Amino acid sequence: MTLIGYLAPTLFADGAIDDALPEEASRLGKALVVIDSEPGAAEALARVVDALPRTRLASLQIAGGAPRRSDAGQVLVALDRAESSTIIAIGGAGAIGRARLASAAAQRRGTDCSVIAIPVGLFDLGLGRHVRLRDGEPLLCPRPHRVIADPTTLAHAPPRRLAAAGMELLVHAIEAYASPSYNPPADALALDAIRRLARWLPIVVERPGQAEARRETLAGALTAGLALEKAVGGVDALAHPLEDALAERALPGELHTPVLAAFVGFNARAVGERYGALSQTLGESVSSGGLDIQVTAFARALGLPAALRETATDPRHFAGVAEQAANTPAALANPRLLTPGDCQQILEAAW
Repeated sequence: MTLIGYLAPTLFADGAIDDALPEEASRLGKALVVIDSEPGAAEALARVVDALPRTRLASLQIAGGAPRRSDAGQVLVALDRAESSTIIAIGGAGAIGRARLASAAAQRRGTDCSVIAIPVGLFDLGLGRHVRLRDGEPLLCPRPHRVIADPTTLAHAPPRRLAAAGMELLVHAIEAYASPSYNPPADALALDAIRRLARWLPIVVERPGQAEARRETLAGALTAGLALEKAVGGVDALAHPLEDALAERALPGELHTPVLAAFVGFNARAVGERYGALSQTLGESVSSGGLDIQVTAFARALGLPAALRETATDPRHFAGVAEQAANTPAALANPRLLTPGDCQQILEAAW
């Protein structure tokens, strides 16, 4: 069992749910389980129940995807009914995001609320400073008190969903490294994440039962999450509102590649030699060429779209998305200043 203590204490190992969770939570008399619809969440819940036979577990089933600000209230009501101050969040951004929102709300009202996060996919592991919301700007929230990172949970992830989530994390790592902010540890983590994801993501998508590929892909997701302590950028600012506009017609992460490929030329003069270092790192596992060509080829090899026209995206939404994106914190962290006009031109180039 590996304990990674950077940002949020993370227990990482095959079987961590079965082995680490009893040690972390066996003394709990009661806990609230918040579980979303992420593939594999139900199987993880069954393992949690087996691992904590003496803990009375109340359960709250919620929707997947980014939470709304008001969702914290629902979780706190369920927590009060469970007569507990501990949330075990099982799933992805839905469960872990809502648990963190509840923890922040509990702090504001002067009560305790600890969160044990059990991610069952590549995203979200709960490591970022902020929780992304459906109905507003990302909100600063406490990180989980413990993250149980168990690579065996990836066995239940549908291949395309796994590919899209891995691609989003790869783009996050690229944006973190390209950021002009000075943070050498985050730079090293970003390059490590890119190296691992480029090497192992195609393997785990093709063979989800391959234990080494699952472990190394989840390790890549973990290091990408840690690298986000530095920054994201304009790709995230544009991709998320595009996904929101498509509702359920795009998987999280599917639109990051087309947007990144269009961003490379726009950011190049501000990023300088860093794009070369990124291209070299990707070149260890991906065909040669410029960074935009490499990322596009990698996405296509995973079966993901490399241009927005290959998705259900409607270009009539570009103006509204561009206006929305230019005013987000992610856009402000981009290496070059982004105006709504810049954002619209990038979207048109991604088409």
